[in-house]
Amino acid sequence: MKRLILLLLLAMAVFTTVIAEPIRIVPIGDSITQGGRSGREEYTYRYSLFCKMKDAGYDFDFIGSLKSGLNADFKWPDYKGQPFDTDHEGHYGWKTAAVHDKLQGWINDYAAPADIALIHLGTNDQGSKDFNKDIIEPMKDMVKMLREKNPRVVVIFAHLNFNGGKALEIRPLVAKMAEEITTKESPVLTVNMYEGWIEDPQKEGTDTFDWAHPNPQGQKKMSKKWFEKMKPFLDDIAKSKKNKDEKKVLL
Repeated sequence: MKRLILLLLLAMAVFTTVIAEPIRIVPIGDSITQGGRSGREEYTYRYSLFCKMKDAGYDFDFIGSLKSGLNADFKWPDYKGQPFDTDHEGHYGWKTAAVHDKLQGWINDYAAPADIALIHLGTNDQGSKDFNKDIIEPMKDMVKMLREKNPRVVVIFAHLNFNGGKALEIRPLVAKMAEEITTKESPVLTVNMYEGWIEDPQKEGTDTFDWAHPNPQGQKKMSKKWFEKMKPFLDDIAKSKKNKDEKKVLL
């Protein structure tokens, strides 16, 4: 009888490992998130982040309504024999409000809600006359939408990859917004993409193809910053999912 019980417990442990849910990450943004422009290695930070997450041993899943880049024939390379997870919510040329207006419909169609949202928006809004109306308010409401699907979602906003111009005016507004709406249950953070960034394509060591779109070096810089900002939460999310699945099995 004892042997039978031990075998049953072992089977339950194996089954729990098999059904454990991945950490779901939704990359939200514009062309810097979507990429996939033919004629250059515009893989975006998503590819480098995928590689980092795989090397770190995390079970994760990128989610989103899109799988393609700007050009339908653009292909992402495999990594160590594994196909790149192309799901994302990056929309080439879109402004913050446009992404906001469609987000509810997109997330309603996700098979499961995001555990982490990586949001890089505002690049196409730099000509706005009202940053609060066109960037900050839509961003705040996007967090609300994500929290309605997962009250414990971690949301990370990227400060724009520019060291001058209107980005300097937008930066403190985004930082203040994040501070005002963050909670212990659902943290809202920012990541300084502009630090150590060379946006001028004519300068030595540039991180962009054309001032805005990151080249492979810039993509790796971005993914490193995203990963470092996510890292404090990844293990806890993975653990909570495992515990949740173990309870399901026991029930």
